[in-house]
Amino acid sequence: MVIGSVRKRTRSRREALRILPVGHGSAGFRDLGRLVLAGLALPLLGSATPAPPQASLEELMRGMATTSGVVAHFTESKSVSLLDAPLESSGILYFIPPDRLVRRTSSPGRTSVTIDRGRFRFEDETGGESADLSTNPIAREFVDNFIVLFNGNLEALRARYAVEFRTGSAGWELELTPRHAPLRNFVARIVLRGAEHALREMEMTETDGDRTATRFRDVEVDHHFSDEELAALFPATSPPAADVVR
Repeated sequence: MVIGSVRKRTRSRREALRILPVGHGSAGFRDLGRLVLAGLALPLLGSATPAPPQASLEELMRGMATTSGVVAHFTESKSVSLLDAPLESSGILYFIPPDRLVRRTSSPGRTSVTIDRGRFRFEDETGGESADLSTNPIAREFVDNFIVLFNGNLEALRARYAVEFRTGSAGWELELTPRHAPLRNFVARIVLRGAEHALREMEMTETDGDRTATRFRDVEVDHHFSDEELAALFPATSPPAADVVR
């Protein structure tokens, strides 16, 4: 009976780790947070202008809203208490300021998550589901907590998070601890690491001890998305177009 219960809990955890549409309980909010953080922190991935050897927090915040668009490949590792080995995934992120995001995984399975003008959509091989964030105040607040990371408002960031910024010979580290629910109910801390104005690694530790680490490569900063690219990335709100060139 005990073994069967553990197996059932493990299967449930695996299902919860899928990217769920908003409205599917705490797992949905937690996974939405992973996605929003991964996408909306992307302006930190690079800067079109040279940066000093050790960027200050104020300089980082000023640089967050300067990009025209970002394309970046990522690898992600999720350490889950109920599983013996981390769950690995990889894919590509597209970010269009101020808040349009597409995240596509290519391994181990193909999924697509889109955040566009207040709407959230998840798709995989079995189909897709959409949700309007404006109809769910908790989900909206959850997203807004992450949006503040890139809008350049340091005062708002400090109102939502306890902020610690450290620099050293290896670069800088920004640690954020949520101050308020609903985010603090799911996220214990968020740590961003980088050098100059470039984010290279992001780690989110949840209140249950689970941890998600994301690393970025082949980053294209200040990408100017064409009408054809936008139509392919956001087919629900754009005329049909050919696939985005990768």
